[in-house]
Amino acid sequence: MGLLDDILKQAGGASGSQGAGLGPIADLVMTNPQILSAAIAMLNPRDTSVGGGSGLGDVVASLSRAGLGDTVSSWISTGPNKPIDPGPLASALGPDILGQFARKAGIRQADAGSILASVLPQLVNHMTPKGQVPDAGALEGMLGSLLSDLGRR
Repeated sequence: MGLLDDILKQAGGASGSQGAGLGPIADLVMTNPQILSAAIAMLNPRDTSVGGGSGLGDVVASLSRAGLGDTVSSWISTGPNKPIDPGPLASALGPDILGQFARKAGIRQADAGSILASVLPQLVNHMTPKGQVPDAGALEGMLGSLLSDLGRR
């Protein structure tokens, strides 16, 4: 099962290309691959378009400072991912990052928290397969691979 299939499953959809029966977030991700590109940009320390190039480490730190450390730790660990409520996620990231994400993803800023709450746990989980945040070089390689895979869909 690939990353997009994992995200669709978490977002309440079904895997496959037929599109029938997908939840609203899953439908949006299927029809708007810019959502994943924008989320990947937020996790990439070399991409300044979402979050100013803060990257995965800073996203994890922001969520931890906001009291969401237990939840984000579950995404990084090798166990099951805990869900995150869009409100606290949006508060932790702040309106600037949400706005940047929304613009790059081509969505309304009001929807950014809900969409990130659906895709971010799986993305972080995928980026931390060994239960820890990888160094910048390894992270960049994984993000490049994800973008390449996304481009082939």
